[in-house]
Amino acid sequence: MLDLNITLLFQLANFFIALIVLNILLIRPVRDIIKKRNGLMDDMASEADAFNAEAAEKLNHYEAELARARQEAGLTREEGRQSGLSEQQNIVGEAQQSARQLLAENRSALRGQAEAALNELRNGISDFSAKVGDRLLGNA
Repeated sequence: MLDLNITLLFQLANFFIALIVLNILLIRPVRDIIKKRNGLMDDMASEADAFNAEAAEKLNHYEAELARARQEAGLTREEGRQSGLSEQQNIVGEAQQSARQLLAENRSALRGQAEAALNELRNGISDFSAKVGDRLLGNA
């Protein structure tokens, strides 16, 4: 069986002394390093979460700005199209007015020329009929 003698007490004392020395030299420093590392990991995780939140916020802001820019571009494009249509209508209206005016001027000029030609023919008819009468009477 077991003998309870003084060596057991020395071995127990050695064990507790070794435990205290190992605790002071090894276990406490390792425990402190693990605590620091866990704290560092927690800090890094919180920084990563903050970074992710900031990145998500920036992405949302970017998407909102992009949507706003697209909407403004659409409005600008529509305004440009409306402006172009109104300018086109103004130019076409001016061209039609100019064409009407030119057509009216040409018609009045043609009427004047036709009237002048008709008057000349009327004046020429009396001279022509007098000459024809003279020839008929002179030759008969």
